[in-house]
Amino acid sequence: MEVREVPLPATTKLAADYITGAFPAEKGFGYARTDDEAFRRRLIHLQTRTYDRHGLADYLQAYHRRFSASPATMNNIDKLRDENSVVIVGGQQAGLLTGPLYTIYKIITIIRLAKEQEQKLGVPVVPLFWIAGEDHDIAEVDHVYVVEDGEVKKVVYPHKLKEKQMAADVPLDRQLADAWIERVVKTYGETDVTNELLSFLAACLDDSRTFVDFFAAIVLRLFADDGLVVLNAGDASVRPLERRFFAALIDRHRDVTSAVLAQQEALRALGYAPLIEIAPNAANLFYYDGRERSLLHYDEESGLFRNKTGSVALTKQQLLELAEAKPACLSNNVVTRPLMQEYLLPTLAFIAGPGEIAYWAELKEVFALFGMEMPPVVPRLQATLVSRSLQTDLVDIGLEAADVLSGRLEAVKQQWLKATAEAPLTEAFAKAKADIEAAHRPLRELGVAIDRGLEGLVAKNAAIIQAQIEFLQQTLERALLRKHEVEWRKFWRVETSLRPNGAPQERVWNVFYYVNRYGFDFVEKLSAISNPGNGMHKIVYI
Repeated sequence: MEVREVPLPATTKLAADYITGAFPAEKGFGYARTDDEAFRRRLIHLQTRTYDRHGLADYLQAYHRRFSASPATMNNIDKLRDENSVVIVGGQQAGLLTGPLYTIYKIITIIRLAKEQEQKLGVPVVPLFWIAGEDHDIAEVDHVYVVEDGEVKKVVYPHKLKEKQMAADVPLDRQLADAWIERVVKTYGETDVTNELLSFLAACLDDSRTFVDFFAAIVLRLFADDGLVVLNAGDASVRPLERRFFAALIDRHRDVTSAVLAQQEALRALGYAPLIEIAPNAANLFYYDGRERSLLHYDEESGLFRNKTGSVALTKQQLLELAEAKPACLSNNVVTRPLMQEYLLPTLAFIAGPGEIAYWAELKEVFALFGMEMPPVVPRLQATLVSRSLQTDLVDIGLEAADVLSGRLEAVKQQWLKATAEAPLTEAFAKAKADIEAAHRPLRELGVAIDRGLEGLVAKNAAIIQAQIEFLQQTLERALLRKHEVEWRKFWRVETSLRPNGAPQERVWNVFYYVNRYGFDFVEKLSAISNPGNGMHKIVYI
């Protein structure tokens, strides 16, 4: 496995500038990305704070026993009881089969940084993945993309969910899930690994009742030797640990919203458009009745916290009582989730994708409201995988993988089309159309001279003849493409692998396609990539 680094800009301007150092870090973050002493200074800060370490470790041990987690994972959970221990954390929704590759890349970055900082700082550093199990947008996680019948297709798990239920509560039907997995894996093609892969996924399903269970079972097995710990943010059993901070968020809901809005204005003044959509009356919490999750807003006139439809209306006192007695009825939104994460975990660093980097800059002042400090924000691994056969295709069409990532493929493809399909035909058909028009014009004029009522008919006749010529041109162009199909498919393979549907590979393809092709040690090899969080895009030649 060979790895080359290229400076590929992030998808958002703020994230791109943060990674290169062009963004003034003090305007949106607690630490500069380039600060060599950031982790040591962060550790000193964390040692001044207190956490319910035993409560957290007790909860995590009970949760992980459900999945027969590895000794390394259970040992890492026990480390959290140590007053000096810290956490490297990052998170994502619970995508089926782990979702797109970038989720795996985020986990790899978490694990690598935890190992590195444990050695450097001399304290226990635990790799923890925050599963966004409270998320109710199931359409974001209920599918994977595959290549089927020569096309990129979305294969959706056939659930029948109608309400905005948390992913942590969305059940998996074993029979439907088995059939769905079999269909997905079938598109990967049969290899020496396929039966092992199907057995692996079946074992994960054995431990799974919900979408989140299935995700947790997979990543805990894939990264068992690394001792990965997961936290399901949608688990009702974690809510008692959060109730005090829910009360603080309710008490200061106006301050939280005002701080975000003010920071957004400050970022606009620097030329950065905000990503978080937040109304002036936002409460930044969800109410959950077990079936539907509703975002709350504060109604100044009535003094009530309401959802959009008005079916939920609570006084502040009622909401505070819920936080104490029934905290499972509450969950965080994009603004308060990082705060809850900071409340629960002694976070040495947060591993973020480009979008997260950008929206975390909008939260800088919110942390300070609660006497907190934003942790160092580290970019996750960004990578593109290039197989040996694909590298051959790239050489044949005269491109490097970096050229494709920077957007040159379409121009080269169009040049090839003109050279192979259009060049021999365009000029000939242009001349034929002109000649036919010249020959037909006198006939139209003669027809009109004989009978003005024929004007529409002769014009229609001319259009039909020209349409037939265009049809013939298209037919011959397709015939030429078939003649050059071997070359054309090289472009198709390169595009499908590296820029499927025009998107980055890491945002579309799933890790198990590559596991099926290269074996389970493929993930281990990815984990060995150097400097995963340095902000450079890694092109990985397999």
